[in-house]
Amino acid sequence: MAFAEKILWVVNYENLGHLLTQVVTIGATGVAIRTDNDIRTALPLFHVRDIKVFGWRWPSAARAAAMAEAAHAAGLLAQGMDGYYVDPEGAPGEAYDWDLPGLDQVAVEFCQAVTAAGPGKPFGVTSHFRARAIHPHLPWAAFFTHATVLLPQAYWRVDDGPVHHGRPDENYAMAINAWTQAGGAPGRIVPMAGEIAHATPAEINLYAQTAQTHGVTSLHFYTDEAAVPGPIWQAIGAL
Repeated sequence: MAFAEKILWVVNYENLGHLLTQVVTIGATGVAIRTDNDIRTALPLFHVRDIKVFGWRWPSAARAAAMAEAAHAAGLLAQGMDGYYVDPEGAPGEAYDWDLPGLDQVAVEFCQAVTAAGPGKPFGVTSHFRARAIHPHLPWAAFFTHATVLLPQAYWRVDDGPVHHGRPDENYAMAINAWTQAGGAPGRIVPMAGEIAHATPAEINLYAQTAQTHGVTSLHFYTDEAAVPGPIWQAIGAL
């Protein structure tokens, strides 16, 4: 199988050198690093290997804090970061709960601030793969209007167990349908795989095969961590 893009996501890394080695070993074309890590240090190390570095974060839904994250992302983009993925989540009682009415303008201002800082660079949106069925009040349209890539979290197994029926192909197709119904352009939808620490090599292959079936040439894997078994890395590297 040949794919134009293979991105490995990471939440927090303890050793940047280890992460770089892992990314090179699996033949990833890019890494998505949460923006509370030291991305400025990572940029030259990955760029010298022709590996792109994207930032990502679930920002607060409070305007001041959201715009502070947008400013942080803008600064990283100005220093050479290759793109940014925003992760609006539904989290009742948390500052980053975007599944509330009245947040459209905050979302628009956030997206405009980030995209203005990185013209021509990818700006992605990631969230629950079932979209409005799970987060009906999240300002999907505001985020989708500004996004160049849509990244539904079409995970099939997480810490709490299987997601939906636990099938990579089924969740992949469901993600495309749900995000299209939420207003996303089908040609921009790239469902993500995860959480890979709970996957099997056969499921990794099925995820990639399903992407090909849908004409998608990008793969996103969430997330690098110590618990990911060696056979999973081998399966990802073989794609």
